Order: sequence, then structure tokens, then C-alpha cells
Amino acid sequence: MPGLTSEQITFFEDNGYLIVENVLDADSLTAVEDEYSSILDREVPRLAAEGKVTETYDGMPFAERYPRILPQLQHMYDLYEHLDITLPLMHDVPSDAGINTGPAVFSHVLRNPAILDIAESLMGPELSCSPVQHARIKPPKQVMDGLAVDSNVAKTSWHQDEAVLNDQATDISMLTVWVAVTDATVENGCMVCVPGSHKGDLEVIMHCPGKSIGSAEIYIPADLVGSNAVPMPVGKGGVVLLHQRTKHGSLENKTDRIRWSFDLRYYVTGANSGREVFPSFVARSARDPGLELRDPDVYAANWKAARAYLSSLDRVEFNNRWKRYSDHPLCA
Repeated sequence: MPGLTSEQITFFEDNGYLIVENVLDADSLTAVEDEYSSILDREVPRLAAEGKVTETYDGMPFAERYPRILPQLQHMYDLYEHLDITLPLMHDVPSDAGINTGPAVFSHVLRNPAILDIAESLMGPELSCSPVQHARIKPPKQVMDGLAVDSNVAKTSWHQDEAVLNDQATDISMLTVWVAVTDATVENGCMVCVPGSHKGDLEVIMHCPGKSIGSAEIYIPADLVGSNAVPMPVGKGGVVLLHQRTKHGSLENKTDRIRWSFDLRYYVTGANSGREVFPSFVARSARDPGLELRDPDVYAANWKAARAYLSSLDRVEFNNRWKRYSDHPLCA
């Protein structure tokens, strides 16, 4: 697709978000779904052999099988870490930590030409893909009862995406591209945002350090969110664009089906990615196309190298900038 129109760009600049339908084609969506089915085919037998699941639901499509496997587990990350597209944000990263670095996500999502055309419309032609990225596969709320969860599989608290970056990346320009693999509706937990909340303050607003199992979970205190939130439903294959300072979160999934999306972030090449301990890559360059990473095997190898390095450290710190508010009255 040709990128954004001038009207779409103006809407994004005024509101801090934009919904664009029909970005990923059917072939791209099928490739991603097939890749995730193959991950379950690999990991579920392992979990069964370890006694962590009793029913494997062989032969089911991913969207039906995953929410049946997850509630059997005591720890969601026994499976979920193999589905996410980043390493777990843990102080002690295991040498065998799971991550999906498969070619379908790399080629059909992260390097999808239609997504890059859209990002170029707002960011220019020198684009890098940030490693601050996630697969968010949210089962029905009732499936998660009794299981320790974070925002990857449950409701997402209010936040600004810039707030999850390290202090060295607070002045970069970054675009979030939220990709819908399934329809995202109000009923199944689509995103919500406060239009225009990216304007005004020169700095990201106060966030509270979270108390969930995710070490980097943070949230905006309720008193600082505002009252004019709007939902951002989008159809399968569409995307939602967010300015790095737009206040947003997501609703609960109250249906009987999963809500599946990817969070991607792009920034101007040469800036700090916001999480330098993870590998970024040049996704598009008009100046020097030879800089673009096109090989999915190299992409996977870069993440494996990062995992090996991080597992060799005594402790890894992710985004400690908000710890100073641990005892703030608004964070109580």
C-alpha cells in the first residue's frame, strides 16, 4: 500500500492515534498463524512430558488450542515465552529463555512492506525496528482466573509507550504499530486511548512501578489518565498507530475467543532504541538499502547472541526510572 494520506497524517498528528484497516494481507496472516501452530506442536508435547499439561488438544487451530493449554499451567511463561517476540524482562535471563524469532513474524510482520510504508509516512525513510516489541495473545478473561498474569495476556494498564524506554531514549521519536491478527473489538479487549494526550508536556508523565510478575510493568495513576478515553477497534489485518506519548491501555477480553496482536515500534535509525541490551535492526533505508536486515536467520541469531550475553550477567535491569515513585500516594 502507498502509506498514509495527508488526511490520515493530520488526524494522527492531532489525536496521537490512527486506525488503518486491511494492512496485512491474507497470506501474511496465514503465515503467522501457521508459525504459531508449529510452536504449539513443538512445545505442548514437551510440557506434557514434563507433567505440566494433561490435555494437549492435538490438531486444533492455534486460536482454539492456546486458550485450552494455558489454564493448565501453573506459570503462564512455561508456554508464553516461546510465543513472545522478545526475551522475558527478567533480572536473571535464563540461557534457554524462550522467544519466537521465526521467519513468518520477521518477514510478514516486522518487515512487512505495507507496515513500513505507513511508518515511513510519519517517520521518514530511515527506519529501524525497535526490540521493544511483544506478541499479545489474550484469552477470554474467565480462562485466566487463578493464573498469575501480566499485560501480555490480560488487561493492559494505562501507560505511555515512551515510559517503558530507558532514560537514554527519552527524546527519540518512536512510532507504535499495533497489528491485529484477530479482530479487536470492545468486547474482546481492544485498545483505548485518550485523544490528544501526546500534546503539551515536554516530558513523559509520572508512571507507577507495577507489582505484577513482569519486571517492567508500569502504569499511569488513575488520577492522571483523564476522562475522554475512546476505544480503538480494528479488524483482522488492520493496525493502530500510536504516538509514543499517547495515553493508552486495553480492555478485558469478555468473549470466548482469543484477541491476538503484535506491538511493534519503529524509530529513526541512529537514535537509541530504548532497550539497547536487545537487538534492533535497520528495516528500511533509502540512503543505503544495503543496511537493511533481510535475512531471518541473522535476525534469529542476533536474539540468541543477546540471550547468551544477558544470561552471563549476574543481574539485568529493565527500566528502573519509575522506582522512585514506589511510595507515592498516587501509586498506593
